[in-house]
Amino acid sequence: MQDLKVTSWQLFGHDRLYVNLPDGTAIGWADRGSGTITVLHPRYRDAVTDALARQVPDLPALVGEEAPTVPPGPPPVPRIPPMRGMRRRGAVKEPGPLPAAPDAQVPVPEPAEAPQPAAARPAAPEQTAARPVPPARPAVSEPEPAPESGPRPEHGPAPVTMRRPAALPALTPANDLSQRRPGNQLREQLGETGTGAFVRVATGALRRHKDTDPRRGALAGERRVGAELKRLTRHGWRVLHSVPLPDGTEIGHLLIGPGGVFAVSTEHRPGASVRIEDGTLRVDDEAPQPYELDGRPGARRAREALEAYCAFDVPVQTVLVLTGVTALEVVAVPAGVSVYREREVSALAPLTGVLTATQVERVYDVARNAEAWLEA
Repeated sequence: MQDLKVTSWQLFGHDRLYVNLPDGTAIGWADRGSGTITVLHPRYRDAVTDALARQVPDLPALVGEEAPTVPPGPPPVPRIPPMRGMRRRGAVKEPGPLPAAPDAQVPVPEPAEAPQPAAARPAAPEQTAARPVPPARPAVSEPEPAPESGPRPEHGPAPVTMRRPAALPALTPANDLSQRRPGNQLREQLGETGTGAFVRVATGALRRHKDTDPRRGALAGERRVGAELKRLTRHGWRVLHSVPLPDGTEIGHLLIGPGGVFAVSTEHRPGASVRIEDGTLRVDDEAPQPYELDGRPGARRAREALEAYCAFDVPVQTVLVLTGVTALEVVAVPAGVSVYREREVSALAPLTGVLTATQVERVYDVARNAEAWLEA
């Protein structure tokens, strides 16, 4: 091994020649004072002696001494600088797999004894001059390894925290929302203030009365959107209409399926050309008006109500359906919001990958129970 490096090291009264690998790892040394050669692994014996022979002509005068044999495999030898390795080896009081550096020659303070008279203490001026005791240095210790985060391997994997859903009251015919029809709130309002059903049919057939109440157009839009959403049930989706909230408002439609949950609202704008940009809405040639889509409470309330009784996350997105429009141009909408015309709702059918079939049924069972929406 021609790439070995031999460096001289002198400190604390020692005079050594260290043999290092090209990467700086010490594999042996020769101590000129004691006449010994220390090899950290038998496989480096010849390499260490050859490197020292090239550096020290009087190598035969040294008495060879190898370190105890260590188990096969890469030896955990100290890396340069050798001084740091010596401190680490000097801190070990019993020899381990690797031989301790011959630091025994460094004076070690003896245990404290009773003080003796000055005349009784033997003077050793020569020894003191030859081997001066260095000033006390603070003990250097290797940094402790950082504690591992989480439980140790012997304790197994970290426990998975599962959400414990609240107990849902039993479903009864009185609180089952699956039988509610689209536009239930509009129906109740028109039943109180509008003409009766028989009169509306008769006047409509005879064309003797034209009802100008805009709520009737809105109710017609809710019915058409409900019919389009019903088409998605053949693709594994579930639909609820007119989901009541505690403040008296409603979520027009709630679509539940493999693609997630969608809170669907309807706006009836007959004969209008609508352009929606990020935060604005323009009808026909009018000036754009501020129009917020991501601030609607339906999706947020639906998620809070459903996740209270489900042991998994239930993402809910917002869908706006415009009915009666002659043209719709959607330039930009916030994330999690979609805008369609009534015939474009079928674009939701192929969406998958959010909820499993079991989760779809669980969400539907929770959503159809009116008790789940009391605190929404």
